[in-house]
Amino acid sequence: MKKIIYLSAAIMLAAACHKAPSQLDKDGEYLVYTSRAEGTDFSAYKTYNIPDSLLIIGQSAKPEYSKSTYSLALIDQYKKMMNSYGYVYTDDKDAADLGIQVTYIIETENYVNYISDPYWWLDYPGYWHPGYWGQWTGWNYGYPVVYSFSTNSLITEIVDLTAEDGTGTPLPILWTSYIGGPKGGSIHSDVLKLKLAIGQSFSQSQYLDQSGR
Repeated sequence: MKKIIYLSAAIMLAAACHKAPSQLDKDGEYLVYTSRAEGTDFSAYKTYNIPDSLLIIGQSAKPEYSKSTYSLALIDQYKKMMNSYGYVYTDDKDAADLGIQVTYIIETENYVNYISDPYWWLDYPGYWHPGYWGQWTGWNYGYPVVYSFSTNSLITEIVDLTAEDGTGTPLPILWTSYIGGPKGGSIHSDVLKLKLAIGQSFSQSQYLDQSGR
């Protein structure tokens, strides 16, 4: 049986090696990184298969597969882009030329910083100078400032299902995509951003387009 070998960690490492623009400069846009295997001729592939569930890492203790409305919306977006690029979807993975694996990763980082300066916030706009409240000298103790930051990541791999079977041999990965950005206040908003980013990943990978447009 053919097996897709997940190289998510390797993709994230490769993406980390590239200097990414600040999220503050992109107004919450998701960053999109794509790469292909050198010398790949995508015109040799006609059909593709994509699982009907999304692999999710970080939402629970163990990875899980989701068929929620939002998960299917992301899968449908990949189908839409592949179809528009001239490929034909087949639900028979044994007959498909290409296989697409999509992994969604949720990561939350928590930060704690102990503040000893009682007027640490003076540099922030909108705050008054402490003298505004009278002849106070401030507090004589520090306190912790705690905050957390959550990110969404979508890692996609297109593999060659026409490669010869080999025991213990991974299928060749022809294309990889890494999408990452801050997790918003609603999953609906996050999915909309991810769908736009999926479109961007194809737009910046014109070598995938076999539609003849």
